[in-house]
Amino acid sequence: MSSSPVHMFLPGHNQQMADELVRVLPGRQLISLEDAKAFNAALPKMEILVTGRPPKNRWARADNLRMIHVAGSGVDSLLPAPDLAEHVVVTNSRGSHEPHMPEFVMAMALALAYNVPQLVRQQHNHQWRETFPRPLFEQTMCVVGMGTVGRSVARRAKALGMKVVGVSRSGRHVDGIDQVVATGDRQYVLSDADVVVVCVPLTDQTRGLIGPRELGAMRRGGILVDVSRGGVVYLDAVIAALESGQLRGAALDVFRTEPLPAHHPAWDVEGLLITPHVAGLSRDYMARLCRSFAENLQAFETGMTPPNTVNRNRGY
Repeated sequence: MSSSPVHMFLPGHNQQMADELVRVLPGRQLISLEDAKAFNAALPKMEILVTGRPPKNRWARADNLRMIHVAGSGVDSLLPAPDLAEHVVVTNSRGSHEPHMPEFVMAMALALAYNVPQLVRQQHNHQWRETFPRPLFEQTMCVVGMGTVGRSVARRAKALGMKVVGVSRSGRHVDGIDQVVATGDRQYVLSDADVVVVCVPLTDQTRGLIGPRELGAMRRGGILVDVSRGGVVYLDAVIAALESGQLRGAALDVFRTEPLPAHHPAWDVEGLLITPHVAGLSRDYMARLCRSFAENLQAFETGMTPPNTVNRNRGY
């Protein structure tokens, strides 16, 4: 059982993953699936699969499948999967985004607080014009999502002298955070927020979590940073809040449609920083993903519960 081949379905990245996996899984047979046709052909035989965005609604033919590892934190590309057998263990690479995603969040928040996009435009236009920043010191950050990334963002914000409040599904206390409330009570803490950071997975419960009502509850002239998943934050509401001045700036790394179409009006909205889903990337990102997969696979094949087992009902 421990020698089961690993099927890889990450089109465009299979070779890079294979180069790393031979280091952490020496001697393991690696089978690269470069397109949906190859995936479908291999599906009845595969036992262990590592993937990013697998084809939907194909799992009824996966008679031998025992484990799927999603190369990333979000599993919305896989779940819900009603045709996936209940015994199949699903794991993800939760934790692999440390420390670069929290650093990215703080970089975006600081860039917007210090008017960096405006300063870059002025340099491009050869303009010498003062701008007045709004330092983050002693401001309030609301972190929506108290997972690994959210807690790490909170620690960095506290180091800058910010007050930090959090929103989580349970509302349980988190050490080092001034206050944590349940998702249903988010309006109470958003009303004190100068900066809102969104880092929750996309589930039925989080879809559309941040919209006009939530943005309107923030202190006027606030900052939004979204590194969650497209669909958690309403893009139209963000654009409206920027145009009205309710938001000073926003940095969005995720969108419902990716790549964001070139003709989309969001590209030209003043105060909006658009990044191409890169908050979790770094030079050693693939190595981190592969170490995470190897750790979970080893636990699975020795009869233990993998550390990053996904609750398929919750979606994370």
